[in-house]
Amino acid sequence: MSTPEPAPTVRHPGSESSESGLRWFAVALLIGHLSLLTIGAVALWRIGDGWWQGAVAAAAVALAYAALWRFLLAPGAKRHLGYRGRFTVNLVLGPIIVILGSLAGLWLPGLLAASTVLLCDALNERGLHG
Repeated sequence: MSTPEPAPTVRHPGSESSESGLRWFAVALLIGHLSLLTIGAVALWRIGDGWWQGAVAAAAVALAYAALWRFLLAPGAKRHLGYRGRFTVNLVLGPIIVILGSLAGLWLPGLLAASTVLLCDALNERGLHG
């Protein structure tokens, strides 16, 4: 009498292991994106010529960055960019926000946030596929 073979285990892309449902570097990636958004908004607020111009510029950059993250960078987005696309976007936006931050005296937090986003995105991608 032959014994039935066990069914092969199927691992779906994006499914987490049972050990941890949320990776620490995914949380750090979100904090990095929020930091870049905040630093960009504060930098434009400080650079703005007047109170109202600074507020409008800060709101515009905050809305644009939030929309970019929601529709292209967020893991649950319908048109989620692949790793290369996210890397390119982060490699362009990070230095722009660091330069804006340097004009407002926030270059070091901007550099730390941009580095955190690049590193944690790479770690998260490696954790999903490797």
